[in-house]
Amino acid sequence: MKKFISNIYNFIYWECFNRLKGNNQDVVCAVIVNNNQILAQTAQRNTVIHTDDTQFVVPGGKVEPGEALISATHREIKEETNLNIDIVKKLGATRNNKYKLHWFVCRPTDVSLLTVVEPQKQKELKWVSLNDTSVNWTPKNREAIEKYRIQIEKIINTPSETL
Repeated sequence: MKKFISNIYNFIYWECFNRLKGNNQDVVCAVIVNNNQILAQTAQRNTVIHTDDTQFVVPGGKVEPGEALISATHREIKEETNLNIDIVKKLGATRNNKYKLHWFVCRPTDVSLLTVVEPQKQKELKWVSLNDTSVNWTPKNREAIEKYRIQIEKIINTPSETL
């Protein structure tokens, strides 16, 4: 019962109070899968969500006003990695301070295009195993990867031509 009440409180807080305060910015996060690995990039230093450039995140970014989540995902991934992607599945949404994070699994259409586009924001892009415990994910990225692990693994293990 305590957990139920806590969940109701969190819903009211985030969906009502934070919207009134303007603290519910939509952000897209792309778990990009290729050859049994996912793409990780160095996190940008951010004091609001307590990240630094020794941590890793999946690529993504803020949704612009009036922009659809799918369009934002394509735009952000192109801006950050130079990749064109196919969106395979929306995993769900989580929250991080003032952000509502929308999680997608994607596949690159041409992995040879991968490059660090914004070196002032990210130092490195690298392919990592989903099970690599040495990757220093930000807490919310680690939490989401664990939450959606089974769905991500299923997509990783399914050939792209059968999706």
